[in-house]
Amino acid sequence: MNIISSPENRIVKEAASLAEKKYRDRTGSFLAEGPKLVKEAMLLGNRVRFIFTRAGAADAEAAELAEEAESAGLAVYMLTESVFSKAAQTQTPQGICAVLEKKECSSGEFFEKAGNGCILVLDRLQDPGNVGTLIRSAEAMGFAGVLCIKGTADPWQPKVVRAAAGSLLRLPILLCEDAQQALDLLAGAGKQVFTAAMEAELSCWDAPLAENAAIVIGNEGAGAGEQLKAAATLVSIPMAGRTESLNAAVAGSMLMYESYRQKGQKL
Repeated sequence: MNIISSPENRIVKEAASLAEKKYRDRTGSFLAEGPKLVKEAMLLGNRVRFIFTRAGAADAEAAELAEEAESAGLAVYMLTESVFSKAAQTQTPQGICAVLEKKECSSGEFFEKAGNGCILVLDRLQDPGNVGTLIRSAEAMGFAGVLCIKGTADPWQPKVVRAAAGSLLRLPILLCEDAQQALDLLAGAGKQVFTAAMEAELSCWDAPLAENAAIVIGNEGAGAGEQLKAAATLVSIPMAGRTESLNAAVAGSMLMYESYRQKGQKL
């Protein structure tokens, strides 16, 4: 196993650069940290460009995984502790990371995979934790993919990757330039658009969310854009008490769970 002790090494600088979107876009790569994500990437056949581990790491799982990756013919590097801290992107990094090639879908591939399944649409959602949580919920609730409109936090940034907890590696992601492009694609695929609104008279319990639904979750402060709201069926989330609104990730997860519940009733 190659040992790297210089912070100026090409491998170290490339991994560290992936903290910035422009480098993720330029290289078509992103960073996955921790044994669970690295192992998931290897099992799913996601294209691992290289793996790096921390010298002297106490994590036996990370060390075992590094040996397994090297035996499989993957490029594996051992970094000294200070150099590993530069390459990894968390304050308390785990003992192993992988640089992976992004798997982006074309619109045709995305909707072919989706079939009559439901789609999550993220409209300028900016908090990476919310984006990652919603991607994770989308997979858990059987959604077919996630469509991200420009202005939404980059799905491949480190905080999103961690919050998505592996779902990002399995769920198709489609990027759209604007709301009109998203609406055109959804209409062409026969998807009915829904978004939550406090003033909506239609409860999500009564909305047809089981299949061919596109659930839009808008910006944390402003909600879904006016163009999307005008094209969508507005639904409310029944709540007890005097709470006026819900966190975007909570609201989106609740709507997706209602979709899953309705689907289960039809089976």
